[in-house]
Amino acid sequence: MNPTTETKAFDFIAEGIGYLNRVREIKPAGKGTPYLACTINAMMGPADSVEYVGVDCKVVGKVAMQAIAMLRPNVEAKQKVIVAFRVGDPKPDFYEYKDRQTGEPRQGQGLKARLLQLTMAKVDGQRVDIPLVQRGDKPEEHGNDDAGVGTACEDGAVSAAA
Repeated sequence: MNPTTETKAFDFIAEGIGYLNRVREIKPAGKGTPYLACTINAMMGPADSVEYVGVDCKVVGKVAMQAIAMLRPNVEAKQKVIVAFRVGDPKPDFYEYKDRQTGEPRQGQGLKARLLQLTMAKVDGQRVDIPLVQRGDKPEEHGNDDAGVGTACEDGAVSAAA
Protein backbone atom coordinates (compact mmCIF):
# COMPACT_ATOMS: atom_id res chain seq x y z
CA MET A 1 0.00 0.00 0.00
CA ASN A 2 1.26 3.47 -0.84
CA PRO A 3 2.02 5.38 2.41
CA THR A 4 0.17 8.45 1.09
CA THR A 5 -2.99 6.45 0.29
CA GLU A 6 -5.68 6.60 2.96
CA THR A 7 -7.84 3.48 3.31
CA LYS A 8 -11.53 4.40 3.34
CA ALA A 9 -13.02 0.89 3.48
CA PHE A 10 -12.08 -2.77 3.46
CA ASP A 11 -13.47 -5.48 1.18
CA PHE A 12 -14.00 -9.06 2.32
CA ILE A 13 -14.17 -11.16 -0.86
CA ALA A 14 -15.29 -14.80 -1.05
CA GLU A 15 -15.30 -17.10 -4.09
CA GLY A 16 -17.20 -20.29 -4.72
CA ILE A 17 -19.27 -22.50 -6.98
CA GLY A 18 -22.99 -23.11 -6.58
CA TYR A 19 -26.45 -23.37 -8.08
CA LEU A 20 -28.09 -20.12 -9.19
CA ASN A 21 -31.70 -19.72 -8.00
CA ARG A 22 -34.41 -17.14 -7.27
CA VAL A 23 -33.34 -14.39 -9.70
CA ARG A 24 -35.67 -11.48 -8.93
CA GLU A 25 -36.13 -7.73 -8.95
CA ILE A 26 -36.51 -6.28 -5.44
CA LYS A 27 -38.63 -3.15 -5.12
CA PRO A 28 -38.17 -1.74 -1.61
CA ALA A 29 -41.16 -0.08 0.01
CA GLY A 30 -40.84 3.67 0.25
CA LYS A 31 -37.97 5.55 -1.32
CA GLY A 32 -35.59 2.64 -1.96
CA THR A 33 -34.18 2.02 -5.42
CA PRO A 34 -35.12 -1.32 -7.06
CA TYR A 35 -32.27 -3.79 -7.48
CA LEU A 36 -31.51 -7.23 -8.92
CA ALA A 37 -31.11 -10.10 -6.45
CA CYS A 38 -30.49 -13.83 -6.61
CA THR A 39 -29.71 -16.76 -4.36
CA ILE A 40 -26.72 -19.00 -4.90
CA ASN A 41 -26.65 -22.36 -3.12
CA ALA A 42 -22.89 -22.53 -2.67
CA MET A 43 -21.22 -25.93 -2.46
CA MET A 44 -18.63 -26.78 0.18
CA GLY A 45 -16.88 -29.84 1.49
CA PRO A 46 -15.72 -33.07 -0.16
CA ALA A 47 -17.19 -33.86 -3.59
CA ASP A 48 -18.70 -37.11 -2.30
CA SER A 49 -20.61 -35.40 0.54
CA VAL A 50 -21.27 -31.82 -0.57
CA GLU A 51 -22.97 -29.41 1.81
CA TYR A 52 -24.79 -26.28 0.67
CA VAL A 53 -25.06 -22.81 2.13
CA GLY A 54 -27.54 -20.29 0.73
CA VAL A 55 -26.05 -16.94 -0.23
CA ASP A 56 -28.71 -14.29 -0.78
CA CYS A 57 -27.09 -11.75 -3.10
CA LYS A 58 -27.69 -8.19 -4.14
CA VAL A 59 -26.18 -8.02 -7.64
CA VAL A 60 -23.90 -4.97 -7.74
CA GLY A 61 -21.37 -5.56 -10.52
CA LYS A 62 -22.43 -4.17 -13.91
CA VAL A 63 -21.04 -7.20 -15.76
CA ALA A 64 -22.59 -9.52 -13.14
CA MET A 65 -25.98 -7.87 -13.80
CA GLN A 66 -25.62 -8.67 -17.50
CA ALA A 67 -24.65 -12.29 -16.80
CA ILE A 68 -27.50 -12.82 -14.30
CA ALA A 69 -30.02 -11.30 -16.73
CA MET A 70 -28.73 -13.66 -19.42
CA LEU A 71 -29.08 -16.72 -17.13
CA ARG A 72 -32.45 -15.73 -15.66
CA PRO A 73 -34.58 -17.51 -18.32
CA ASN A 74 -32.68 -20.74 -17.62
CA VAL A 75 -33.30 -20.42 -13.88
CA GLU A 76 -37.00 -19.68 -14.48
CA ALA A 77 -37.20 -22.74 -16.79
CA LYS A 78 -35.96 -24.85 -13.82
CA GLN A 79 -32.73 -25.80 -15.60
CA LYS A 80 -29.67 -26.54 -13.46
CA VAL A 81 -27.52 -23.42 -13.58
CA ILE A 82 -24.12 -23.72 -11.89
CA VAL A 83 -21.98 -20.61 -11.52
CA ALA A 84 -18.54 -19.73 -10.22
CA PHE A 85 -18.87 -16.44 -8.36
CA ARG A 86 -17.24 -13.74 -6.27
CA VAL A 87 -19.16 -12.05 -3.48
CA GLY A 88 -18.23 -9.19 -1.21
CA ASP A 89 -18.82 -8.64 2.48
CA PRO A 90 -20.75 -11.85 3.33
CA LYS A 91 -22.69 -11.63 6.61
CA PRO A 92 -24.71 -14.26 8.51
CA ASP A 93 -28.45 -14.23 7.92
CA PHE A 94 -31.00 -15.92 10.22
CA TYR A 95 -34.66 -16.19 9.28
CA GLU A 96 -37.91 -18.04 9.95
CA TYR A 97 -40.04 -19.92 7.42
CA LYS A 98 -42.96 -22.34 7.45
CA ASP A 99 -42.26 -26.02 6.85
CA ARG A 100 -43.90 -27.03 3.55
CA GLN A 101 -45.31 -30.27 4.93
CA THR A 102 -46.30 -29.42 8.50
CA GLY A 103 -46.73 -25.63 8.32
CA GLU A 104 -44.70 -25.37 11.53
CA PRO A 105 -42.29 -22.47 11.87
CA ARG A 106 -38.64 -23.40 11.22
CA GLN A 107 -35.43 -21.47 11.53
CA GLY A 108 -33.00 -21.14 8.64
CA GLN A 109 -29.59 -19.65 8.19
CA GLY A 110 -27.37 -18.57 5.35
CA LEU A 111 -25.40 -15.57 4.19
CA LYS A 112 -26.20 -12.19 2.67
CA ALA A 113 -23.62 -10.67 0.32
CA ARG A 114 -23.04 -8.41 -2.68
CA LEU A 115 -22.59 -10.38 -5.92
CA LEU A 116 -19.57 -8.80 -7.59
CA GLN A 117 -19.10 -11.09 -10.57
CA LEU A 118 -19.62 -14.47 -12.17
CA THR A 119 -16.52 -16.17 -13.56
CA MET A 120 -18.13 -19.24 -15.16
CA ALA A 121 -21.59 -20.67 -15.88
CA LYS A 122 -23.02 -24.03 -16.93
CA VAL A 123 -26.62 -24.75 -17.87
CA ASP A 124 -27.62 -28.41 -17.57
CA GLY A 125 -23.94 -29.38 -17.60
CA GLN A 126 -23.03 -27.39 -20.72
CA ARG A 127 -20.69 -24.42 -20.35
CA VAL A 128 -22.21 -21.17 -21.60
CA ASP A 129 -20.54 -17.92 -22.55
CA ILE A 130 -21.33 -15.10 -20.15
CA PRO A 131 -19.98 -11.55 -19.94
CA LEU A 132 -16.78 -11.49 -17.89
CA VAL A 133 -14.91 -8.68 -16.17
CA GLN A 134 -11.85 -7.86 -18.27
CA ARG A 135 -8.60 -7.99 -16.35
CA GLY A 136 -5.46 -6.01 -17.16
CA ASP A 137 -1.88 -7.09 -16.69
CA LYS A 138 -1.30 -4.65 -13.84
CA PRO A 139 -3.70 -3.98 -10.92
CA GLU A 140 -2.97 -0.24 -11.04
CA GLU A 141 -4.56 -0.07 -14.51
CA HIS A 142 -7.95 -0.51 -12.88
CA GLY A 143 -7.60 2.00 -10.05
CA ASN A 144 -9.71 1.97 -6.93
CA ASP A 145 -13.30 2.89 -6.28
CA ASP A 146 -13.36 6.08 -4.18
CA ALA A 147 -15.90 4.52 -1.84
CA GLY A 148 -13.56 1.58 -1.24
CA VAL A 149 -16.21 -1.00 -2.12
CA GLY A 150 -16.46 -3.28 -5.08
CA THR A 151 -12.86 -3.03 -6.18
CA ALA A 152 -13.00 -6.73 -7.06
CA CYS A 153 -15.67 -5.91 -9.67
CA GLU A 154 -13.41 -3.59 -11.58
CA ASP A 155 -16.41 -2.49 -13.63
CA GLY A 156 -17.47 0.61 -11.71
CA ALA A 157 -21.09 -0.43 -11.07
CA VAL A 158 -21.06 -0.47 -7.29
CA SER A 159 -21.82 2.27 -4.85
CA ALA A 160 -21.10 2.83 -1.18
CA ALA A 161 -24.82 2.36 -0.47
CA ALA A 162 -24.61 -1.35 -1.42
